[in-house]
Amino acid sequence: MTITLNFQPIDKIRKQVRSKLWLGLVMATSLTVPTLANAEITQRDIDNYGTAMAAAANAKSISRVASLVADDALISVSRKGKTTTLNKSNYLNLLQNNWSKATRYGYDIQLNNVVSSGNHAKADAITTEVIVENNVTTRLVTTSRITFTKSGNSVLLSRAISQLVIEKH
Repeated sequence: MTITLNFQPIDKIRKQVRSKLWLGLVMATSLTVPTLANAEITQRDIDNYGTAMAAAANAKSISRVASLVADDALISVSRKGKTTTLNKSNYLNLLQNNWSKATRYGYDIQLNNVVSSGNHAKADAITTEVIVENNVTTRLVTTSRITFTKSGNSVLLSRAISQLVIEKH
């Protein structure tokens, strides 16, 4: 009986072990390191959102406003006992309509009572639109509870439940 032993050079064995260890390390790291898509939303993110939304609306930039609203966003607006739900497209059209009829337009947003968990946050919001048309000033004051989602480096409005009050002066 003859027994033949095949010995591999020690360098080849070390290389195989290192490659398996490297693969294991890469797999373990990919499971434990958070990705940008799952980044935590912060108070600063919400503050930056408010600044960006006010700047976009005051600049009457529909593309900039659109970039701050999720594609599947739903905005429920109640006024005098009637409720309307707007999708992103309806919301943007309504905003453009207000811009087009105004000889003077202003937009302000205040965000308070932020509660965040992971890549989602909720905040109380008061938005005020001032529209001057034919020397008549109309103030649209909306009190809302907004849900935000962070995707990558962007914070998007995903849901809003709002009460609207219209004041004419």
